Amino acid sequence: MNKSHVIFSILITSILISVPFMQAYSQSPSLKINEVEFNPPGKISGNQWIEIYNPSNFLLDISNFLIKSVELGRSIQVSSGFVVEPNGYVVIPFQTRALDEKRDSIVLLTPDSVEIDKTPFLSDEVDDDKTWQRFPNAIDNDNITDWHFRDNTFRITNGFTFAKKFFLSDPIFIDRQGNNAEVFIKGQTVGVKSEIVNNTEEMRSFVYIIQVKNEAGIPLFIGWIEDIKISPNITIKPITFFPAESKGEYTIDVFIWRSITLPDPLTSSKQGLIRVAG
Repeated sequence: MNKSHVIFSILITSILISVPFMQAYSQSPSLKINEVEFNPPGKISGNQWIEIYNPSNFLLDISNFLIKSVELGRSIQVSSGFVVEPNGYVVIPFQTRALDEKRDSIVLLTPDSVEIDKTPFLSDEVDDDKTWQRFPNAIDNDNITDWHFRDNTFRITNGFTFAKKFFLSDPIFIDRQGNNAEVFIKGQTVGVKSEIVNNTEEMRSFVYIIQVKNEAGIPLFIGWIEDIKISPNITIKPITFFPAESKGEYTIDVFIWRSITLPDPLTSSKQGLIRVAG
């Protein structure tokens, strides 16, 4: 399915069919311009888009909102029927060249021209799939450092902020029999186990990663378990093994990321130390 078809399906699913009246303007200041495609592969006209994110717990109607290009000095009106679900995304495609890829700032305005959000001046002169994104997702310090130029994350999160109710323990070291240990013998297999707790209300999918570094801080081993799923209010204890091939002290770093290809952390990393005897 090509991108134009994907955009069309998103538009169709975003149309308001039957929802109760919502507090559209009272909550709209929370809306964020979350991602901008200035210069897509191929022709620019008809393929530029922006993504709007709703970090609130309210369903927000953005019908007739205005998207203004500061550099080009013109505004485009959002079609009637667009809503953004709580913690959801809507992609607004442009039928013409609406943004100046060489240098532009985009402003989101209510129908009566009240400014809701604004990007800094950004530039994208390479026609590829990279986009300007707030990173982590929806961050807003009113600073250019909020924005990163990365592979597009079309209608998904640009990167998690740490989940306050998501817990990762310090690493626990075990042998093949499951016994806890901090000292191992050269040639022995070391298991790295962590307790992960999901106290959020959402199913989470992530990758569990361990990195082993020697006394000089040089990484010697990286291992991971992909596509782990954890339901709300559940605790799991994944284990990854690595061979202790030489004696010495080793630092073990543990990470939980969204995926190997999208290294967005769910929590801060944890660290432990083991000793390998000769």
